[in-house]
Formats: sequence, structure tokens, C-alpha cells
Amino acid sequence: MKQKSEIRRQIGVRYPDWTGLTPRVLPGIVDFMRNGEVWNIATENSSAGEMESIRLDGKWQGDGLILYRSTEKELAELRARRIAVVLTSSEGPDGGFPRVVPDNEQVGRLAARHLIECALPNFAFLARGETLYQESEFAPGFRHYPRQRLIGYRSELARYSIAPQVHYLEGRPLWKKESWIEVQAEVSRILTELPKPCGLFAVDDALGAVVLRAADQLGIRVPDELAVIGFGNDFSYCHANHPALTSIPFPAEELGRAAASVLSEMMRGVVQENRVIKIPVDPVVARDSTDTFAIPDPEILQLVRKIQREAPADPLRVTELAESSSLSLTTIKARFIKYLRRSPKQEIQRVRLRHLYHLLDHSSLTLAEISEQMGFVSAHEMSRFFQAGTGRRPAEYRESRK
Repeated sequence: MKQKSEIRRQIGVRYPDWTGLTPRVLPGIVDFMRNGEVWNIATENSSAGEMESIRLDGKWQGDGLILYRSTEKELAELRARRIAVVLTSSEGPDGGFPRVVPDNEQVGRLAARHLIECALPNFAFLARGETLYQESEFAPGFRHYPRQRLIGYRSELARYSIAPQVHYLEGRPLWKKESWIEVQAEVSRILTELPKPCGLFAVDDALGAVVLRAADQLGIRVPDELAVIGFGNDFSYCHANHPALTSIPFPAEELGRAAASVLSEMMRGVVQENRVIKIPVDPVVARDSTDTFAIPDPEILQLVRKIQREAPADPLRVTELAESSSLSLTTIKARFIKYLRRSPKQEIQRVRLRHLYHLLDHSSLTLAEISEQMGFVSAHEMSRFFQAGTGRRPAEYRESRK
């Protein structure tokens, strides 16, 4: 028989299969356990009959649950039995339990900022006003997260005196086979009515994928006529269409780590009622669906392309742009502000910072090697550049991504 100190807590993690989040959240939970807490983790994932089938509901016998969504009845049962619960969706009842969710307003701000960088003249937002399921644990009905993302989207666009077109899809019974046809038809009608060129923020990658398929059938050119960005960075949606979908990553691992931490505190008796923890999201993963600059001035477009091509490896000076153009430096600066809403220097810095993010995230190069590759005088200069743009040192950022 195990000694009391050896008894492991039983923790359930429940996400619907259609979210694809279970394998993305679990690494964060496991990472939290490396701090000294060892749990037995249970999920509802099917093993094709090779393991005992587990049902994580109001009657589950365990110590704590990390749930995506739940029902009033289920949460009341768990509270009555003193089971610790952390919810990880903005939707559905909370039963007084805490939520750990992505920072949805930040999602909207990042989407707007990225589309603004594409120098587009028109902007739109597309989301579901409600979602209808048969399963009550999926919390069918009105949706909060699109409204939260729209707040951030609108607030960022408002800084440039831009008001987006806003479209909410009609709620439909998604269990009916023909519902997807009706959804795509409604999306097609909306796309037909949008002014072109237009930047569209689809509230998540699933809806972004619907947009790309509808645009393809309508003959709308993506990204030249319609630049599309989603949320989630779900490869099954982002790469299932042509062109590939630009997306803002869902902070799955960070969310799992934070949810495990809150759950641990609850099981130690720390009160967490009605607490909402917002997890910051990562920078945009740019793909072909937004690879456009809607600039009607061919000379300025040529200079923007020069920056895109050369700035990652060379700290271009604005005077070099003038030397390669028939336009004066004053004219170049004025037209950059007109079309891109930022100066040539700001565009050079934006492109270099984006490339620096990429190298920190996706290469094994040392900071000194990255500095040399990008044409900085020293790693110290590179660090000051990164810190000025992000508020963090490159080493700190890279360490946080492990």
C-alpha cells in the first residue's frame, strides 16, 4: 500500500475532439508538474478499445478537472463534491469556478495591426454570433469570445480612424448534415458584398478556412483582393487551403501551465472563485493569405518590396531608399505615411523585428550569430533593438519559449 506522501492526485483534462487542443495543452500541464507535483492525468481520448473508457463528468471520482466548457448541472455536482475545476473557455457557465483563457482583446488588436501593415484600405470582421450544438457541455448559444476579439480589433483600427464592417453568422444546428452548405453560402454572400481590396479577420481558423474556400469558388483573389487572418494556428485548417492561412497562435502550452497552477492552488485550499486569467498570445504567423501590399503607387510599392527583401539582413537607411528611387526623400516619407500609415524607418524596423522574432523562434543560432547574420554591429546592439521594440531582451524571450 502506498504511503500518503506517495498518493498521486487524479486530474482530468477534457476538451472536445473538434478543438484539437488536448495534445497542445497537455505539454503545459506536464511542464508545471516538473516543479514537483506528480499527477495521474486522465482524458476522454479514445484508445480504440485498448484502454478503459473514462467519462469526465459531474460524477467523476478524482481530485481536479481542467475543462473546456461545462454545464450548470455538472458544475453544481462537482462543487458539491468539492472537486477543483478550472475552465478554459470564455463560453458557458462558470459555477463560480475560475477561467484561464486567451487574451481575446489582444487577439483582435494583433489581427488589426497585421492587416494594417498590409496597407489595406478596407477592413472587415467575421464571426459566429452563436453556435448551436446538441451536446449541452459545449455550451450552445450566444458567444462572448467574438465580441471580445472585436473590441480589440476595433480599438486598434480606431487609432487610424478606421471602422471595420462587422458580420455575425446566423446560428445553425451544426449536427445537421446540410448546415455547412448554408454556412458557406452565407459567407459567400458576405464576401461578395465586401469592398475590395479588404483585410478580413475571421474569428478563428475554422471560419478562416471557410472564407478561403468560399473566396476560391467566387474567384476572389487572395490575398490581392482579400487578405485573411484567423486565430488558433491550427495546421489542419491553416494548410488545408490555398493559399495557406495567416493566423495568431492559440497559447495552448502557456494556458495549460497556468490552468495547472490554478488547479494546484485550489486543491491546496486557495480560493479562486470567479477569477479570470488572460493568457497573452504570440506574434502573428504570417502566411500567403496576407502576403500583399495594397499600394496603388508603383514606386512606393517597389520601395516596400526592397525593404521586405533586404532589411532582414541589412539595416537599410532611409537615404538608401531615396538613392534607388526617382522620388525625393520628403516625397517618400509623405507617401509611406499616406499608404502604410508609418514612416520608412518604422517599416524597416518592423521588418527587421519580425525577422529577428523568426530567428529566435525557429533557429538554433546563438545571439551573436543572429546579430552577425542580420547586420548588427554587435549582439549588444541587437539586444537594445529588440528590447526597444518588445520590452524584453532576446535571451529572456528565447528562454520563455522553451
